[in-house]
Amino acid sequence: MKSFEAKIPEKLYKYIEKLVDEENFESIDSFVNHSIYWIAELYGFGEQSEGKSLKDLIADVVFSKDGTEVKTEVKESPKVKVAAKEPDIPNKAIILESYGSSKFMFEDAIFAACQFAALKQGNAPISKEEFIKSLKQMTEAGILTQIQQGDKTMWKRN
Repeated sequence: MKSFEAKIPEKLYKYIEKLVDEENFESIDSFVNHSIYWIAELYGFGEQSEGKSLKDLIADVVFSKDGTEVKTEVKESPKVKVAAKEPDIPNKAIILESYGSSKFMFEDAIFAACQFAALKQGNAPISKEEFIKSLKQMTEAGILTQIQQGDKTMWKRN
């Protein structure tokens, strides 16, 4: 990884520290990494936006090629199920541990963190099928929520 130095206003730094203290982010580095990722997506330099800015992507949805407004349906988001008693879910602890203090993560990042943690603990790596099954069980139990971001899947910790 590369590092860099940045000068920011004291007020902004205190705000970032507050977010870290409230456990919205694992560290200041984590905040900076998330910020850079989303700014890249916003301006069209990210993996998901593929060279189109967020403004252009929204315009593509709202307006057709000839400039007339496109009618779009707004779908209600699914309700999160909350279980009264949490079932015994395999790999639950290692999956939740991989989040650190983050509230959301991409599926690939969670899987990689779980593999690293399992190897670090001297355990065999988790198979992708077993991992996906655990994520689905955690969704059913109301522990996680699945979010689709283009062709990538994010998981939000409830």
